[in-house]
Amino acid sequence: MKKSPLRLVLILGMVSITGALITQIFWLQKALQVKESNFDQAVMLSLRRVAEHLDYSSTNSFAALNAASKISSRKFRLNINDKIECNSLEFYLRTELAYPSLDIDFDYFIYDSNIDSLVFTHSVYMNETEKLYSFSSDLPNLTQSAYYAIIEFPTRSAYIGIKMTIWIFSSLVLLLAVFFFAYTVIVILRQIRLMEMQKDFINNMAHEFKTPIATISISAETLSQPEIVNQPDRMRAYTDIIKNESNRLRTQVDKLLQMSKMERDKIELHLEEIDLHQLIREVIPNLSLKLEDRGGILLYHLDAKNHLINADSVHLTNIIYNLLDNAVKYTNVPPIIEVKTQNNANEIMLSVGDNGIGISKEFQDKVFEKFYRVPTGNIHNVKGFGLGLHYLKIVVDAHKWKLNLQSEKEQGSVFTISIPFTNNSSQDKE
Repeated sequence: MKKSPLRLVLILGMVSITGALITQIFWLQKALQVKESNFDQAVMLSLRRVAEHLDYSSTNSFAALNAASKISSRKFRLNINDKIECNSLEFYLRTELAYPSLDIDFDYFIYDSNIDSLVFTHSVYMNETEKLYSFSSDLPNLTQSAYYAIIEFPTRSAYIGIKMTIWIFSSLVLLLAVFFFAYTVIVILRQIRLMEMQKDFINNMAHEFKTPIATISISAETLSQPEIVNQPDRMRAYTDIIKNESNRLRTQVDKLLQMSKMERDKIELHLEEIDLHQLIREVIPNLSLKLEDRGGILLYHLDAKNHLINADSVHLTNIIYNLLDNAVKYTNVPPIIEVKTQNNANEIMLSVGDNGIGISKEFQDKVFEKFYRVPTGNIHNVKGFGLGLHYLKIVVDAHKWKLNLQSEKEQGSVFTISIPFTNNSSQDKE
């Protein structure tokens, strides 16, 4: 499947599932409103029947229809305006609320209508079935004034939530489907990007191999000519060319083998105590020819007083060389490279800075990914596999060091590695 149709399908899928999610939320809200409305109506009807049982309509000027009113989502008022037998009130509250299957616990509070003061309160548990249809005899009779009752349902929200179990379950299933769909989209997009980077990697690898193979082929063809035997200097020159290009091919093959070992982003470390300053001085001469060809300079300020560390010397040498090599290659002007070390608490801060093309903020989180190469315009003719910084990140993580990148477009880059030093102090010998 081509990239464009695939992305179109993913976009349509996201639109569809987003629409389904919005629809589900809409109907969930509607269902909640219906459940709450049904609950309130059932309570109001039950309280009106309680008022009728108490013979409310024959002793008051208000119709039984107006006896009950809603105060808040959990509280309702029952206007008695007469004396109250609490045993009868509680009996009718139990039976009338049980009739529409409102098996929910409640509290009722009785107030003196004249002074609006609480005179009695009691909690009723609907799971006490033995009391549901029986009169109690231990509750008081209030006969000193006219009264009204407040009925409160503390567990109303939980009760309605239980009644909406099927809606909640279906919503959770949909959310789970959305989560897996989003995860699948992320994985697919990541695979698409990986395929694009692998394609670039193969193209770069082909270019890396093409030039030395062509050079070896031409040199071998020249050496096969009979008259070359009588030209020892020329024969030696072509032999050196074959040797150098063979070494170049071997270097590229080593990089491929290195990539194979890095396939799971894990490397094997052979830790030993290393003098970081000495290691840096050994790496710098390997870069001198490339630096001279570009007319560049390398400055180093090895100011760390304690520069003994535990590290794998091979991998550490490789990442330092890679950073220096990138600083030479990725610049439009003669490179100026600065290597610094300094102590910070219990660490050595090793930094490599340059005046190169820099890395835009949008690419800085991606440069450490396998095969990734920052789009660099006319500098992109610099060939590579997109593995150098990925290898750097793996080595730093394997050592449990810290890595920081500071860079801006056309302003150069500074890579800083924080490395814990050993307990044995070492004074700089410069």
